[in-house]
Amino acid sequence: MLRELLIFLTIVALPASLCGQDRALPPEAAAKGWQLPPGFSATLFAGEPDLVQPMSFTFDDRGRIWVVEALTYPTWKKEGPGSDRITIFEDTDGDGRHDKRTVFLDNGLNVSSVEVGFGGIWLTAVPNLLFIPDKNGDDVPDGPPQVLLDGFDLGARHNVVGNLAWGPDGWLYGLNGILSNSKIGKPGTPDDKRIPINCGVWRYHPVRHEVEAYAHGTTNPWGIDWDERGQMFITNCVIKHIFHVMPGAHFTRMYGQDLNPHVYGLIESCADHQHWAGGHWTSSRGGHGAHGDAGGGHAHSGCMIYLGDNWPDEYRGDVFLVNIHGQRLNRDKLVPTGSTYVAQHAPDFAFSKDPWFRGIHVKYGPDGGVYVSDWSDHGECHDHKSEEECDKTGGRIFKIVYGEARQSPHGDLVKLTDSELVALQTHKNEWFARHSRRILQERAAAGKLDRNALQPLRECASTHVGPHDLKAMFTLHATGDFDPTIWANSPSSSIRGQALVLAAENRRPHEHVLKCLAYHPPGNTSPVIRLHAAAALQRLPIADRWDAIKMLVSFVEDADDHYLPLMNWYALEPVVAADTRGALALLPEIKIPLVRQYLTRRLIALYDGESAPNGNNAGLLDELVRVLNKSDDPKLQVDLCAGLCDAFRGRRSMKMPASWPEAAARLKSSPIPQVKNLAYELAVVFGDRDVATELRQIALDERATPTSRARALEVLAIRPSADQVPLLLTLLDEAGLRGDAIRGLAAYEAQEIPGKLVALYATAIPLEKQDIIQTLTARPAFALALLDAIENGTIPRKDVSALIIRQLQALEDKAVNERLVTVWGNIRPASAEKKEKIATFKSQLTPEVVQQADRSQGRAVFAKNCATCHKLFDEGGKLAPELTGSQRANLDYVLDNVLDPSALVPREYRVQVLRLADGRIVQGVVKEETPHTLTVETANETIRVPIGEIEARKESPLSMMPEGLFDRLTADEVRDLVAYLASPQQVPLPKSTP
Repeated sequence: MLRELLIFLTIVALPASLCGQDRALPPEAAAKGWQLPPGFSATLFAGEPDLVQPMSFTFDDRGRIWVVEALTYPTWKKEGPGSDRITIFEDTDGDGRHDKRTVFLDNGLNVSSVEVGFGGIWLTAVPNLLFIPDKNGDDVPDGPPQVLLDGFDLGARHNVVGNLAWGPDGWLYGLNGILSNSKIGKPGTPDDKRIPINCGVWRYHPVRHEVEAYAHGTTNPWGIDWDERGQMFITNCVIKHIFHVMPGAHFTRMYGQDLNPHVYGLIESCADHQHWAGGHWTSSRGGHGAHGDAGGGHAHSGCMIYLGDNWPDEYRGDVFLVNIHGQRLNRDKLVPTGSTYVAQHAPDFAFSKDPWFRGIHVKYGPDGGVYVSDWSDHGECHDHKSEEECDKTGGRIFKIVYGEARQSPHGDLVKLTDSELVALQTHKNEWFARHSRRILQERAAAGKLDRNALQPLRECASTHVGPHDLKAMFTLHATGDFDPTIWANSPSSSIRGQALVLAAENRRPHEHVLKCLAYHPPGNTSPVIRLHAAAALQRLPIADRWDAIKMLVSFVEDADDHYLPLMNWYALEPVVAADTRGALALLPEIKIPLVRQYLTRRLIALYDGESAPNGNNAGLLDELVRVLNKSDDPKLQVDLCAGLCDAFRGRRSMKMPASWPEAAARLKSSPIPQVKNLAYELAVVFGDRDVATELRQIALDERATPTSRARALEVLAIRPSADQVPLLLTLLDEAGLRGDAIRGLAAYEAQEIPGKLVALYATAIPLEKQDIIQTLTARPAFALALLDAIENGTIPRKDVSALIIRQLQALEDKAVNERLVTVWGNIRPASAEKKEKIATFKSQLTPEVVQQADRSQGRAVFAKNCATCHKLFDEGGKLAPELTGSQRANLDYVLDNVLDPSALVPREYRVQVLRLADGRIVQGVVKEETPHTLTVETANETIRVPIGEIEARKESPLSMMPEGLFDRLTADEVRDLVAYLASPQQVPLPKSTP
């Protein structure tokens, strides 16, 4: 079992030997090698030795490029001087190449991104956000770095905080990756006052010095930009590559739970495609064939929405992002759809011929040209085991232009007057609008702005006839001259929506905003405005949200919108606890099914005893059921029942509410199958014995459909009863339901169960055999029967994986342990002999020996011994880390992990051992935890365990795989398995394998 959780890593290692060369192309050759559309050309703006390790870059107001040369990476340090540099590159003659280099800082520690403004530079330097003043702009720090924020997670590795960027609203934005568990705040902030964030977007206001979590989710976002409508987009790795970010959004994530347990649902990416051709993302490395046609691979970095003035207009507004595996720039078109966008795949724009190309960022500059940074290494960001294995001698920034390169016509923007800066808001190159806006913001904050210079922007607000209204609104907001009432009559939905969000920024209700939110007849609104309203509402006091919420959830056409159902819920969720009766009364008025389901679920959480400002919620469940009794609307019935079932899923019993019998009679007679199915599930939860009897009859009825019989078993399993043991034993004789019955028997201790399962083993199909073995590990008595069957050959030893042995050990039963030693032999931890064993296997598994291996036979060995837990090439279990993206071609890595699998077990894959009240042992990885249930991924199923039934719970420090896997394999099997693990793609199973 390979120990490192490399599926959590953004990008997979690509050994230099697979690159076709052991060095990068020379910098000038790499620039000339770019494949570009006709009319475009690339130059080397900067490269080694002048530039190395360019993790981040930005532009100052003179058009110079400031670069973070991250020489400390990959060894982040807790303290002491570092070796990171902040270097300024300037092209004084406009030929596309730098001719001046200035080092601003050469002892930075853990620096990951840089921005310039407000009289200095801003750095993310984990665990801090730093500001280094340089008020006179002489490129020499005026003093030591000032710590503005701390608490960013040092253990985030390549998922570290970074990607600083000035937003059009005057805030400084940053991104944070999923490996981080940060709690941020000003230095000295108590822990309970800090802001938690583990992946998503955060922002810091440079004048008010406020920090907030802006949006949550994704995996490792590493690129941020805004379009002409002021909408934010971020790029992401592993899962889909782009997200349209709204304040208060909660996005899907690679793993783990959102920080708010009551969001219930997460927003998916706005992309309608992936940049690899199916299968696992690691199969796209190199970006060839079908993967190349799709876009090159899963690994993305950098985000640029081109709004410059050098490239042809056909590219304007499109998103460009670096595809690292594909060594190219992907291009997506943003198509407005409903309240949001759909990111559609356009032909990839540019291709690098350098196998060492590892692009990080892509940005347009003041001349409209586009700059692409290249980390330049044989691996990517996280795959190096040590600092010595990193190549810190390379790094480039390329410049891509259409036609002839040219210089910025405006020079240093700081030298312009206020009126000249205001005039730049209409410039075709958005670079000028953004930089001039920030300078105006700085002057306003310092009391040095001539307010009369803003008059042209105020005229935009009053006439609403110009194409630059949005830029005018953002600039007035940044300079403290924003009046939302002026923008309410704009014909642009984008402007009216943005005005709502900006007006709610101070978290105080603005009378006009409340009126706008509360009254939008269907002919006077749009999904875009409603989306912004849902975002704005999250910033208003709870008492001021009701009227607007009632309006937002009344639009039945929003039910299928990509964003609105969930964004509406995020705005409503805190209101439910504050006014539960008001939320109950709202249920029949809601026209969006998902909101109605989630509201029901949230009410049950309050009924279960959560504190609420309005006191006792003991009657909530009965009141919810009475809402069902009063309604003949099947849609409302489905939504409320579904919400109740979601709330109770995994719980064995709930006290039956007084109004349930009347509701049950109505719901079970419904002509809508979904209503009936949900009613049966609730009836079992409420302990309705008549329904349980009816379901057992359905399960036994051979005339019923297989689906209805399986559903009956599933519902009965909610509330185990001794009456169900004969039913399950009977169904062992029915092929279609045998697997359900085998798994269901794990919940019971009847003494006849192990004998029945062992007797069934010889005729069972492979998946059923796995279920039988798993069920026989649930209890000590069952385990003894399993070991007897292994000893006498009824269950072949070769069918028993290392996982099963670890599960038997975890029972911690003296009789089982003694029997295990007798039947299986000693299973001891790795010892000082490990190095000797590694050396022995390494001497045996020479390249010549491995070359003779049968990878198909190796796949069969993997299927028997590893696939219960590990997934490789889209096949296998989810209990342990996925191996597709690991360093499995590295023999040292494989031997180290197989011979000492417990040396490092990732936090997210640590196995929980649960001892239940009925004597059953459940072992698996906890995927979700609520106050009432644990959702546990076991080797063969996902189960929900009621918290009240857990007598003991222990997190195992050991891997589920015991040492000695190779000791139980023949030399040929070890050879074949090692060769299969190193395979770059899937191979067929041997023809004889079932």
